[in-house]
Amino acid sequence: MRAAIAAAAVLAIATAARADDDKPEYQHMTFAEVGDQLTVTLERPNGIGKLFSPADLGRLSAGLPTTVVIRVWITRRDSTDVVAEQLFVRSSVFDVWDEYYTLVLDQKGRRATTTVKLRSEALKWLTKIEDIPIARLDVLPINDVFVLQMLVELNPVSNEELAEVRRRLSQGNGGGIDRGGALFGSFVSVFYNPKIASEDRVLRIRSQPFFRPPL
Repeated sequence: MRAAIAAAAVLAIATAARADDDKPEYQHMTFAEVGDQLTVTLERPNGIGKLFSPADLGRLSAGLPTTVVIRVWITRRDSTDVVAEQLFVRSSVFDVWDEYYTLVLDQKGRRATTTVKLRSEALKWLTKIEDIPIARLDVLPINDVFVLQMLVELNPVSNEELAEVRRRLSQGNGGGIDRGGALFGSFVSVFYNPKIASEDRVLRIRSQPFFRPPL
């Protein structure tokens, strides 16, 4: 069963102090209930494709590994208290001899691998946010108003750090905060960390407020 999620009428203002350049970008998102999960879709022409500069697209076709790390938090409106979180890691390597891209997608403790021939297809696999499960419905009370915060990084970590990210991801909690702590540390310290913006290609994205209406 798929049910729509309602958007709250008033756009919330982030509570953490930061410079104007560090404010998250607003993007309208579509939320839906599918089974026992909340899913999210970033509506076109928005999305995370602009994470890639022309130089990054060139790297994608040069045989060098490309990694996108997507961190998702759901907080209550006007609060930084996290009620659900998810971590996604997407990687691509181009085989310059056989001319195909190998894509590895890690999410919710599962890994999927596929190959594509075209760079445009590889870019779509790396950046598409469509009907992705992000939280269990039982951690999102009906009529409470929430906001989704997303931090997207391009090639942000060393091989050792990436291995640790994937280890944590393999222990994924299904989209709640019920395993004694966050997957990747404090939301505020990570999402609003100016060091991330200064060293890596990064997108900070914030959704419109939304809530689960009564049936």
